[in-house]
Amino acid sequence: MPDLICIDFWNTLVRATSNGEIRRRVRHDALARLAAAYDKRITEQLVQKANTLASERFDEIWYGEQRTPTTLELVQIIMDHLNLQPTREELQDLVVAYQDSLLAGPPELVNGIHEALGELSRMAPLTIISDTMYSPGRVLRAFLEEKGLGQFFSFYVFSDETGVSKPHPKAYRTALEYAKADPARSWHIGDIQKTDILGAKGVGMNAILFTGLSDNDRNENTADYVCDSWEEVVDVFHQNS
Repeated sequence: MPDLICIDFWNTLVRATSNGEIRRRVRHDALARLAAAYDKRITEQLVQKANTLASERFDEIWYGEQRTPTTLELVQIIMDHLNLQPTREELQDLVVAYQDSLLAGPPELVNGIHEALGELSRMAPLTIISDTMYSPGRVLRAFLEEKGLGQFFSFYVFSDETGVSKPHPKAYRTALEYAKADPARSWHIGDIQKTDILGAKGVGMNAILFTGLSDNDRNENTADYVCDSWEEVVDVFHQNS
């Protein structure tokens, strides 16, 4: 049996794009309310450009520095582009609106995840290792509890809390140390080669590339297994038990 099974969140447990328009609308409405308080009207085009700038900066830091910018950092980029200078309290309220938008437009769970996590949790402790953007660990925990998945996880490793993002070794070693697990007997499951798989293999863990929601890295990866469904993931652990 494995010592530890670590699992990515986006496009592994949930479909990242699902209900995205609801989340964007919640954030847009919060921005519009703030702008109105300063007698400023913001257009959809302006907001889209501001969001693009924030996303581009996120990717630069995510891949370049192996950390994820905080919601506050991203919202400040948007404020600068829109030429808004809110008070500290107004800025904090906007940050919370951005963070909680995930709960207003929750992403869809991947098929079979409840059954798969139930079975895997009987084999080994489970943890989430997830990089975060607008929604921090606080919100992802609340989402998982609301969807009935929190019961399966022993602990969580979120980039906004550790200060590093995958593939930084600390993301994986934090989980391994918490569980007192041997890397060679531990696994990570995720959908991205250059973060999930590269990071796990870098600390000596086994890795599964999950392609059930995103298969961009199917043809070029260093994973031990490639799985199209959570049923296939469970089968891998049965084969290796």
